[in-house]
Amino acid sequence: MEFVFHITNYDDPALDGEAAELLHQRLEAKSRQVAPGMWKVTDKLNARAAKGPGRERRLRRYRVYGVILIVLGVLALVPGLMEPRIPSLIVTGTLAVVWGVWSVSLRERKPLRPPASCKKEAAELLAGRRAVDWSEASAEVCFDEIGMTVSAGENREAVPYGDMTGAFETERLWLLVYSGERALLLQKKDLASGEAGDFLSCLQDHINQNHLS
Repeated sequence: MEFVFHITNYDDPALDGEAAELLHQRLEAKSRQVAPGMWKVTDKLNARAAKGPGRERRLRRYRVYGVILIVLGVLALVPGLMEPRIPSLIVTGTLAVVWGVWSVSLRERKPLRPPASCKKEAAELLAGRRAVDWSEASAEVCFDEIGMTVSAGENREAVPYGDMTGAFETERLWLLVYSGERALLLQKKDLASGEAGDFLSCLQDHINQNHLS
């Protein structure tokens, strides 16, 4: 396996929305790691709401449940936030409100938009990339069986797959998260060697193998 990217300027305006979507994907992935049980239930509800007869009736029922959860959550939060604070009520109330808002939002059949925090982080990420004239930097990113090598002039950085924690994809971009919270944004048009259709699956396979070993 070898994939080589010759980095060019990040001047496409469409990248702003896609970078925010990638960071939204990363945020959801982290949330799934922290609360897998809640996401398991959420995925089941999503699947049931999206198919089969009686969908509209189920959506109305979920909206009613959502309103009830929001009310119960607020009722739990109020005494929980009063002195002396009760952490269990705060956690329970917050989860109920979040779940309730999600249930009510099921009436919106469009995908959820990235939150403001993701848009802000995406703007900062792209600002850093756009501050560099990559046509003069001669930057290259190479993936092989060992890991990733980032080269720019005389500078080289090697990153093994064991340091990588996640990879995400949109129409024009890939996002690689590594070494804690560091993020590498790769444009698909910059792929000079290797098949674009194979890149994400190969990368994820290497990441998973290294974290399982």
